Amino acid sequence: MSAQLLVVDDQGSILQFLRQTLASEGHTIGTAANGEEALAAVRELIPDLVLLDMILPDRHGLDVLREIHALFPRMCVIIMSAHIDLETAVDAMRAGAFDVIRKPFKIEQLSLAIRRGLEATRDAAELAALRRRGQGFARTPGMVMSEAPAMLEIYATVRKIAQGERTSVLIEGESGVGKDVLANLIHASSPRGDKAFLEINCAALPEKLLESELFGHEQGAFTDAGQLKQGLLELAHHGTVFLDEIGEMAPTLQVKLLRVLERQTFRRVGGLKDITVDVRIISATNRDLAAMVREGRFREDLYYRLKVVPLRVPSLRERPEDILPLADHFLRVYALQFHKRLTGLAPDAVGALLAYAWPGNIRELRNVIERAVLLGEGETIDAIQLNLTEAKPPALPPGEELTALLGGPWPADGLHLEETLARAEERCVRQALALAGGNQTRAAELLGMNRDKLRYRLKMYNISEAVRESSSR
Repeated sequence: MSAQLLVVDDQGSILQFLRQTLASEGHTIGTAANGEEALAAVRELIPDLVLLDMILPDRHGLDVLREIHALFPRMCVIIMSAHIDLETAVDAMRAGAFDVIRKPFKIEQLSLAIRRGLEATRDAAELAALRRRGQGFARTPGMVMSEAPAMLEIYATVRKIAQGERTSVLIEGESGVGKDVLANLIHASSPRGDKAFLEINCAALPEKLLESELFGHEQGAFTDAGQLKQGLLELAHHGTVFLDEIGEMAPTLQVKLLRVLERQTFRRVGGLKDITVDVRIISATNRDLAAMVREGRFREDLYYRLKVVPLRVPSLRERPEDILPLADHFLRVYALQFHKRLTGLAPDAVGALLAYAWPGNIRELRNVIERAVLLGEGETIDAIQLNLTEAKPPALPPGEELTALLGGPWPADGLHLEETLARAEERCVRQALALAGGNQTRAAELLGMNRDKLRYRLKMYNISEAVRESSSR
């Protein structure tokens, strides 16, 4: 992937080395020796990616980074420095750096960071292009798009609801399925996408603190209120507020939130003046809000205001076809973060990942891969390094067994039985091959058939090439 790069460093030898090395990889290189030159070059070249030294003769690299993002908010910047501690690295990431690399570095490490940065830049460009074409749907940088039928249906819904600027969305699903990612996708795909997206976990804060964070407070409203504070609703004006774990919100705060949804107004804690805001509310929960309404533990009027558009995110066990793409994505992310050279997953690791129940869903998968990459040795991750305890998949709620078999909900207009059985058979064949690490003899044994019958199905479903790709990772 060739690109226009800008290298900013006050050492001429480093500039010359990086110019020659990166040009040999097909990139077009611009250079700057200080902060002012860097900002001028950014305006002139509008590079795809900037390599920025932390310490420059005229100003600090983080100040330059902030000015770059003031000009081009989505520009990808990688910080380089010989003096990086944890606090500095955190400051750089908070300032918007895509990555932080310690000098001296291996060119392979830098090339990998550049490649990842350019992928993120490409995703951002796709997002902007989609908006310009009015398609109203975009990938957020680093997002892995699912191919599961149930998720494809959700994406189709997102395309439609993203354009309803104030339409409230309630996202339901088990803990760890990625409800926050979906909320971010809805925001990024909407006309509000270039405005603030602020989120808060309603279960993480006591009632009074949550009220202050969400609605703000006036000076002197309570003992520690030394000065006026704007809440998330004010700070997100014209943008989106994401309320995670909305089922944990106290009844008194439910009343105040209902007023925001009905009138677009609220009062700060201790305030007498109505404040008007233009925000979209996206909420999420792993609780059964309908049951909580019936039990009198959640306001019915608020429930229906929140779920103008309801979305249910399926668990990872309901979409096993997403396990390997997600695992591969997390492996690449953490290999880059921990500076590991990894080629992929060993066949026994593939089998272990697919056989595990994933009660913690995508969050658990991410944590498992992070641990394996950090502690593992060698060029591949094997089943031992994954350290998964065998777990029987939990029983699906009534009615969801068929949903899992179909790969989505029962079609409103009915289904074609033979086609449905064929899809189910194809999924079984794919999973057996993955469990067997691509070994067709072993896969046939798992399916209770001979190898010739398996080969017939491989040809019928045209999946032999995909199996070879998966098993060779």
